[in-house]
Amino acid sequence: MKILVSGKGGCGKSTISAMLGKYLVERGYRVLIIDADESNPGLYRMLGLPRVKTLAEHLGGKKRAKILMAAEGEGELDEELFKWTLDEVPGEILARKGNLAVLTIGKIEEAEEGCACPYGFLARKLLEGIRLGKNEIIIVDTEAGIEHFGRGVDKYVDVVIDVAEPSVESIELSKKIASLSESLRLRHFLVLNKALPGIEENLPVKPDVIIPFNQDFILDSLNGKEVEPVEQIERLWGIIAG
Repeated sequence: MKILVSGKGGCGKSTISAMLGKYLVERGYRVLIIDADESNPGLYRMLGLPRVKTLAEHLGGKKRAKILMAAEGEGELDEELFKWTLDEVPGEILARKGNLAVLTIGKIEEAEEGCACPYGFLARKLLEGIRLGKNEIIIVDTEAGIEHFGRGVDKYVDVVIDVAEPSVESIELSKKIASLSESLRLRHFLVLNKALPGIEENLPVKPDVIIPFNQDFILDSLNGKEVEPVEQIERLWGIIAG
């Protein structure tokens, strides 16, 4: 199964991706989290893993990614690109702890280096090519917003976890994510994160899972602690697997 985590910036996508990844490993699954956010560097830290070479760096850098993207447009791209099993993913681009691994597509590192489109291309082709075996799961932690839908990344996943926080902007974006998911015939689940008491009655949508606001998450993050799954993650997986 390939699961994509989407939502507004700062809503908790990386946190939920990390918690779900850890929970699934505890349940006996083999999990690869793909960091497809070209901005946020925090996923490694949340999992207590070191930063390693990105997929773009492994291929020769952003310029090489642009060349590959152009080759696809001209119909000359190698059809075997990223036709990997999890065992065939190059070790230098995996930060690993047991059956949990993180792979980063690429990051914006310099001012005026250009748009992140080549990284979106790599994410899409990786998800298209990679092959999963029994009890293997990919979780894709996406960039803020819905550009990944426009890039075609979502075409190659099975489930969209839509993370929202209790704000008008976040809820409105989640409605759009639900609509786009439906257009691709993807299963869609809404997680309301950072929920305060009584907030559910004031929402124009019905979340599948509600995770209460907890200041300890902030304090633990500032102190460099790894995230640990909360009980609502079990409910979320139960709905997805159900």
